[in-house]
Amino acid sequence: MKKNLIAAMALIAGGSASAAENGWSGEGLLGFTYSRGNADTDVINAALTLKKESDQWLHEVGVVALRSKNNGEVNAKRYEVQGKSGYKVDENDYVYGSVRYDHDSFTGFDYTYTLGVGWGHIFYENDDEHLITELGIGYKNTAFDIDRSTNSEAVVLGKLDYARKITETVSFTDILIVEAGADNTFIQNDAGFSFKVNDAMSLKLAHQWRHNTDVPVGLKKTDTLFSANLVYGF
Repeated sequence: MKKNLIAAMALIAGGSASAAENGWSGEGLLGFTYSRGNADTDVINAALTLKKESDQWLHEVGVVALRSKNNGEVNAKRYEVQGKSGYKVDENDYVYGSVRYDHDSFTGFDYTYTLGVGWGHIFYENDDEHLITELGIGYKNTAFDIDRSTNSEAVVLGKLDYARKITETVSFTDILIVEAGADNTFIQNDAGFSFKVNDAMSLKLAHQWRHNTDVPVGLKKTDTLFSANLVYGF
């Protein structure tokens, strides 16, 4: 656990420093639970999000990792990589291309990757609040754990990104993504409250909800995750 925690901290710190030098902004997130006694439980989750914007272009890259062990056995392991580039049509609209790769060892899906294009609209965006939506179409490929077979389908893509500063030290964020196809619809919602510690650091209480409408027999359609995380912004 300690080695995993140190590696995650080094990854976030190194990535943040390198990105900041090249004009990127973003945040690194780290949360963990460590318990010993009647039950030995280790949980670590880490994430790094990078953004860069110019007069005509916007770019975003994100990496998420989760690992959980209970009494020495891994019972959750997931990582996700996603990226997006958009070209601004005007002050409030942009066209974009995106990619998302998701590997989760405990959902019955070995991996999924989604390629998409679409339209984004900024309803409003200022220092205290923003609301941004995206709608597009894409291609999704899924590999199943049970027999290593794959399934490909066209999907409709949707995203809602909302954030609001409640006080000078407390803010709320909610990001909803949808990938809807004929065979399966994937929905993920990430909501959380951040409590500012100083200009760079904050504590975030987060809830994640992930749902697939069709999963292999014997597996649950919905996964939830509650976490307390330390966030470093740059």
